[in-house]
Amino acid sequence: MTNFLKQTDAQGKARISANVFNIFNDYIVPESSATAPQAAVAVSKLVPAPTDGSNTLDDGFFFSLWNDIINIAVQIPHDHPAMDKLVKVMRELTLLPDTGLRVWDSRLWTDLPVLGAAFRERLNGPGTSKKEEEQAIIDREWVRFHAFSAKLISAGVIDYTNQVVWMLRAALEEDTSAKAPHALNRDLVTAAVYIEYAGPILAESIIRTPDPTLSKEDERSLRAGPLYDGKAGLRSDRWLFWLKRFREEAEKATTDEAKSLALRSSRLMEIWVEKRLQPKS
Repeated sequence: MTNFLKQTDAQGKARISANVFNIFNDYIVPESSATAPQAAVAVSKLVPAPTDGSNTLDDGFFFSLWNDIINIAVQIPHDHPAMDKLVKVMRELTLLPDTGLRVWDSRLWTDLPVLGAAFRERLNGPGTSKKEEEQAIIDREWVRFHAFSAKLISAGVIDYTNQVVWMLRAALEEDTSAKAPHALNRDLVTAAVYIEYAGPILAESIIRTPDPTLSKEDERSLRAGPLYDGKAGLRSDRWLFWLKRFREEAEKATTDEAKSLALRSSRLMEIWVEKRLQPKS
């Protein structure tokens, strides 16, 4: 069987707990006969029983579980079938029968409790290294994490569209003239994977709510970047601005991947504008 995943990092430190690693290492390889529902059931059996006889579970296990799964996702290229297999397990977890157990008032497993918090911990920005090889790994894992997020959004597993706005704002609404080439490429690819995998969901959201009413918190969180002078939130004029900026930033990209994905994203967005976002005459 192909050794697709690694449990430890380059220094030999465990990144994924052994029981979670074994489930996914057996499931995710192309030649595996294991199914997504089987993998989801195996994951569900890892949950410790409440110690006090209540229906409430501690969040520690779930932080560990989701970080293990994220550390699997960042080892998989965004366009590899294994990424889709991983997303299928996450969807199957939400379909498991209600256990009656709760974590932070969230249902196990329907609500995937603590997942949002685990994701937010990853959003403080990619790390930096003075070593080129290490930085390349950091950047690659950042892109893969966001591709995983985008595919979960597309599959209806999560609804973290704020995250999409943040990443496109960072890539397309700021002056990139002083950015290091690796950072420009990374941020451009990160924005592009959201359009590639979650673009239709975003376009439909704009069609449903073309002028969203935002809370004060969301107005601040989803505010415009320095180069965009429109309103906060996900809306059609911002979509058109991103479309244009993908093309402009593609000219600055220094890798074929960043350039091609940026141009592809711009074209996809253009097609959705023509077919879905423009008012019917």
